[in-house]
Amino acid sequence: MRNKIIILISAIIIVVLGGGLFWWNSQNKIDHSNHEHNKESKATMYICPMHPQITSDEPGTCPICGMDLVLANKMDDHEDMDHQGSAESEGELPVGRTSLKLSLDKQQMIGVKLERVEEKKLFKTIKAPGRIAFDPELYTAQSEYLEALRQWNRVKDSSIADVRENSRQMIRSSKIRLKVLGLADDQIASLTKKGFQSEGLIVGGQDNIIYADVFEVDLPYIKEGQSAQISANFLQGKTLPGKVISVDQVINPETRTAKVRIKLLKNDVAIRPESYVNVSIFAPVGRHLAVSIESVMDTGVDTYIFLRREKGKFEPKKVQVVLETESEAAIVGDVNEGDVVVVGANFLIDSESRLKSVIQGGSASPAEHDH
Repeated sequence: MRNKIIILISAIIIVVLGGGLFWWNSQNKIDHSNHEHNKESKATMYICPMHPQITSDEPGTCPICGMDLVLANKMDDHEDMDHQGSAESEGELPVGRTSLKLSLDKQQMIGVKLERVEEKKLFKTIKAPGRIAFDPELYTAQSEYLEALRQWNRVKDSSIADVRENSRQMIRSSKIRLKVLGLADDQIASLTKKGFQSEGLIVGGQDNIIYADVFEVDLPYIKEGQSAQISANFLQGKTLPGKVISVDQVINPETRTAKVRIKLLKNDVAIRPESYVNVSIFAPVGRHLAVSIESVMDTGVDTYIFLRREKGKFEPKKVQVVLETESEAAIVGDVNEGDVVVVGANFLIDSESRLKSVIQGGSASPAEHDH
């Protein structure tokens, strides 16, 4: 009886072990099959190099940037780079940052967005408070200049040399005053030809002038002839076009501003002298390497961007911001036109870069490892 019980227990153990082994082998085959299926799926999935969120199961182009889609398994190639190659490509890194690699899946998960560095013409919109001109000082200066010209016409044929010289001195003095008040030579020439001063400086009329107080840091960008736009509450949502006609040569020492005079190209019945307005001046600032402002990181110690290199590598690059427009930054540094820069998920990549630098002991140019 005892032997029968032992045999029965042994049989049950064998059955249980056999069933478990069969189940484990089945699961292993399923997992392996799923792994192979995922691998095969990824091998046939296409993705945009610039916009990782764009995927397709067949070749094509990105609907956002028009680039050809590439195989995802090529984007996910994370072979290690040797230490020497990494150091040569990175150069000097921002303090506390290092390069890192992110898989394609993680790039998609954190919402990485990319764009190319471009060399382009940039325009800076300079905003300033202004007012409809009531400028009896300039009106008086124009009157004095015109009167000096009339006086010269009366005495230019005089036989008395001192009379002629005094008249010439009056013209020179009044002309200098006009220049100090911001009038250029061609504007003074126009005033001379016209022969009468602008009534718009003391009452509303055809020559309505806006006085904008522009900070000295923006003055180098402002030139005569540039376009401007005027808005104000009393205009009820409308805007009026204008044109820069002069820039004062003297800066107010208290406000660190200078007056920029803007002629309205279109009048409105709501315009009254001394009314306050908002001024936007559109100033070209030349050709520069430009990136979106969102791509620029600034720690107070270093200013840098993250460039995406081959094989999923993201590299922090020190740059210097030369100037900023409303949406773009002009930069100089070890960056070339066509480089791919991160404009979305910067802070997440920066956190990862900082953490990796700490783990690696803050090395300025550590060897790369797969993330």
